[in-house]
Amino acid sequence: MIAIFRFLHNLRSVIIPTIALPLSVVVTFAFIYLFGYSIDNMSLMALTLAMGFVVDDAIVVLENITRHMAKGESKIAGCINGTKEIGFTIISRTLSLMNSSQYYL
Repeated sequence: MIAIFRFLHNLRSVIIPTIALPLSVVVTFAFIYLFGYSIDNMSLMALTLAMGFVVDDAIVVLENITRHMAKGESKIAGCINGTKEIGFTIISRTLSLMNSSQYYL
C-alpha cells in the first residue's frame, strides 16, 4: 500500500485497494465453502493470482479517476467518466488473463 501512496500521492486512493483486497479474499473463501471445494495448493495459487488482478485493476481505475478529478471534474463526474473510459478495457483484460491462466493451474 505504500507503493500506491508513493505513485498517487493521495491517502484516499490507498483505502480502496486496502478494502478491495480483504473483501475479495473473504468472498472467495465464502464461495469455496458454499460450493464445497477444498482449499489445496491449486486453489491458493489461483487466489494469489486473483488478488494481483484485483489490486492491479483497482490501482488502474483509481489512477484514471484521479486524473479526471485533477482536470477539474467533480468527484462524481470524475468517477463516472474515469470508470467509463477504461471499464471495458479492465474487464476484457481481466477476462483474457483469467482465460489464459486457467491452463497453467
